[in-house]
Amino acid sequence: MDRRMFLQTFGAGVASLSLPAFGSPAPSCSILVMGMGAAGCNLAVALRASNFQDRADSVLSYVCVDLGPHALEFVDIANDANPALAPIKTLMLAPVRAGGRVNAARAACLRHRAILAELLAGSDMVVLLAGLGGGTGSGVTPIMARVARDAGVVTVAAVVTPFAFEGARNRRADAVMNRLQREADLAMAFSNEEWINRYRDDTSLFDVFDALDRHIASQLHAVISRLNITTHRAGFTFAPDCQSV
Repeated sequence: MDRRMFLQTFGAGVASLSLPAFGSPAPSCSILVMGMGAAGCNLAVALRASNFQDRADSVLSYVCVDLGPHALEFVDIANDANPALAPIKTLMLAPVRAGGRVNAARAACLRHRAILAELLAGSDMVVLLAGLGGGTGSGVTPIMARVARDAGVVTVAAVVTPFAFEGARNRRADAVMNRLQREADLAMAFSNEEWINRYRDDTSLFDVFDALDRHIASQLHAVISRLNITTHRAGFTFAPDCQSV
């Protein structure tokens, strides 16, 4: 995937984009989906379990990265429960979870920067999945975006932002989002606060967040499909609850 084509397709500084009818598909590209931190791992598992794999018309592989074993054990359980799907690889950057410590996550990521770069080998595009505001997602995602850009890989970040009542986490998420808008080719932010306000108070949280997972999968499918066409068409917009660069 040529980064110049990507930037010409989406344009710099686009605040909101939506996708038109697609043209003729180009040869499918190789896409690495990376989940970072507990929320990112959950998103990667949900994305693989959806029909995203079939709809993307691309060669997809998955890897989840975290500090500590807990979220990665969840990924292993998901692998065992879905043996027909391509397994999600896991990489533990440190033996102890970040526990909200961004600096610890950042340091662990920098120690393993060479290994993370190796994961990108052969990929045309990387999709970074994370929840912002905590330790690992906030610390690792911007560094991974820079590693991908240095490797010449088109970089898309799809992140979930905290609820309004999470004051310190919101401030941290805003700072990380600002950096992602500089490091990634496209940064899409999905607000937990805005999403949950779409539902009645008696809706179960499981249903709310399951719907969010499916919504994110749908938006990523649209982006990847748009990147896989040969005919450029101007004048498209993206989802209203996504921020993009």
